[in-house]
Amino acid sequence: MSASPPPPLPHDPSVPAADALFDPGRLTDLLQVALGGRPIERLRWRYLARPTEHALLVQYEATTDLGVVDLAVVAQGTTTQVITYPNDPALPVLADPARLAALAGQPGGVARRLAWVPLDRATLRFDDTVVKVYADPIASIAARDRMDRVVGVVATARPLRLDVADGVVVQSAVAGRPLDRGDAGPWAPAAIRLLQQLQDAAFDGLPLLGPREVLELATGPVALVSSCRPDLAARLEQVAQRLQVDVPAPARPVVAHGDYNVGQLLATGDDTLAVIDVDTLCLASRSFDLAAYATNVVSGRREDLAEARRLLDELARHTRLPDDLSWYVAAALLRRVDRAIRRVKRDWPERTERLVEAVESSLPR
Repeated sequence: MSASPPPPLPHDPSVPAADALFDPGRLTDLLQVALGGRPIERLRWRYLARPTEHALLVQYEATTDLGVVDLAVVAQGTTTQVITYPNDPALPVLADPARLAALAGQPGGVARRLAWVPLDRATLRFDDTVVKVYADPIASIAARDRMDRVVGVVATARPLRLDVADGVVVQSAVAGRPLDRGDAGPWAPAAIRLLQQLQDAAFDGLPLLGPREVLELATGPVALVSSCRPDLAARLEQVAQRLQVDVPAPARPVVAHGDYNVGQLLATGDDTLAVIDVDTLCLASRSFDLAAYATNVVSGRREDLAEARRLLDELARHTRLPDDLSWYVAAALLRRVDRAIRRVKRDWPERTERLVEAVESSLPR
């Protein structure tokens, strides 16, 4: 098997089984059992998460003589569980393609997987429909509710069907070119216009994210980094304390996308955009989405913070930046400190330290 594993995480006494997830030899033996003994020609580490405080999940892409297989291994205590797509025990409908096609209104159709978060959710596309599957049926109800609200306010997908029993929401596929990192600056004017349309909407009953709730979103990322790079734990604690002390007064809340970045935008014309994945719709300060848009380019590369600052300057050319934006930028960066670890980058220790430095240098003066 050809594989270049990232540096292993520090040993966690509460999850001794996790040690095997970064050892190519032990990992190969574990995965080959799940693959019926088929040899693995290449293994790619894709994603890492902590489903609970004492569990670790790592997602892999394995190349075999039959093609590419997506797998995930969950380590909890001294035991491991291998999940092979589409046989996800939390998303059983994924293993029933006929059922998925029927729900999508396309009997006999073949789905193309767009995303899979093991034990949590998945997104698939048929010809002109997108199917979202949630492990938590309540999440599917909430997602459908948010889609219903946004239709007619901004260009987005139309909800078509909700099946709570399977945790499935079916929506129309949005035609357009997905934006990427390099589009963040050039498309900033259109992104601002769309965001203003959303912020001007009047929706009741959405969750309210004040500054303290926003800061709580960074608890998990900070804990993961503190576990993987204990030498950074004190610095992260100081940053979090500083943001708690300097928390701004709650601003008048507006409708927020909740995860506004180029990855959620499609170019539908020369200067028009559509937005997708409105599951995270909420009420928050106007700075919440602006900060998310600018900091999405930060993932631990040396030039990332300078690029984010250039992007903030570009946003300022098209809208008045709120007074509390600098605090929200720092809070958004704090939420991203575990980015290199979660993406299992080979240089995650160095990238993670640069991410911490980015938060420190962005603290409000």
